[in-house]
Amino acid sequence: MEIPENSIAAQPELDQAVIAILPPNCKVLSVTPLTDKHRGTIRTAKIVVQPQHGHDVNAIAEYFIKTASGPAGAEMMRSAFEADHALYKFLSAHVPQPIGWGTYSSTPSESHTHFYLSEFVAMRDDSDDHHSLRPGVDGPRAWACALAGLHRNSMGNTPAGRRGMFGFHVDTYIVDVPMDNAWTDSWEGFWARQMRGLFAREEEQRLAGDGDGAGGEENKVDDEFEELKRRYFEEAVPRYLRPLESEGRQVEACLIHSDLYPGNVKPRASPEGGLWVYNACAFWGHNEADLGVCRIPRYKLGQACIDEYLMRVPVSEPEEDFDGRNAVYAMKYHVLLSSMYPRDANFRRVLVEELRALVEMVEADKTVAHW
Repeated sequence: MEIPENSIAAQPELDQAVIAILPPNCKVLSVTPLTDKHRGTIRTAKIVVQPQHGHDVNAIAEYFIKTASGPAGAEMMRSAFEADHALYKFLSAHVPQPIGWGTYSSTPSESHTHFYLSEFVAMRDDSDDHHSLRPGVDGPRAWACALAGLHRNSMGNTPAGRRGMFGFHVDTYIVDVPMDNAWTDSWEGFWARQMRGLFAREEEQRLAGDGDGAGGEENKVDDEFEELKRRYFEEAVPRYLRPLESEGRQVEACLIHSDLYPGNVKPRASPEGGLWVYNACAFWGHNEADLGVCRIPRYKLGQACIDEYLMRVPVSEPEEDFDGRNAVYAMKYHVLLSSMYPRDANFRRVLVEELRALVEMVEADKTVAHW
């Protein structure tokens, strides 16, 4: 999920807590703020150090650091480390290596700064359009290959004691929006609970951003929205997710990235090409959940990415429900966009339109009686 442009990068201090997890006795050569625009108090920087061991006196090591302050800062930085650490286990060729996370020792307790440290990797970022993949070698095929690799490598490898369950050991974040990842033994139940939390946050953010109050016409739209939400949970979710776990079928959980919009997938700067994948909002779930983002017009991934993925990972049964499931999963990103940009009425309008379309899909489905 892209980050709203409402903050200014600041020079972070290289705190002793950060130095403690860098190579022992290394010499810090530079700490350079990066140009990424982050939301609220999140900052990023590149750290360059010179290790004190080894035969090459000119050798350097480069690291990426992300920091956040405030009450949720520790949870955000821990979740960033835990999510990318999980991804790295199954997709190390495409994920910058996580190093650690912690809390600055030099900041007052009432305004602690927390950090996440990883390997710094060189990426090509020569376009201002963070909503599109580059054409050619770095396009849909590369996106699908990386995602299929993550899913195939992790499928059936849920943590010990969590076999047959869905979730993650911490709540993860898309920007500053927390995801409810509590372990659940039903995929339908997990998805519904996480989405209820996102819809609740969307309403909270929208009302907080609406300083004019609601007129009669707005109340009418809100009434329709509440009805559409009800039908999403009571009709669409059970119609398209319940069959995955019915009639002897089971969902084999794999690790989900959950935020694979083009801003979190960048081409390598090196000649060999390929993609770097980062900023995961990981959880263990149904592999097709990661394809929901392809349905969002803003991100310009589209059917090409889905088709490339399905060449590598087969459609789940019932196969005929794939499009309905994809629409259910895509709703997560429509809700997130409306939540993150509460003053932009277009995102709420698109959310309502997509809910209407999904409800109409359920009504038109001749097999609706079997659920």
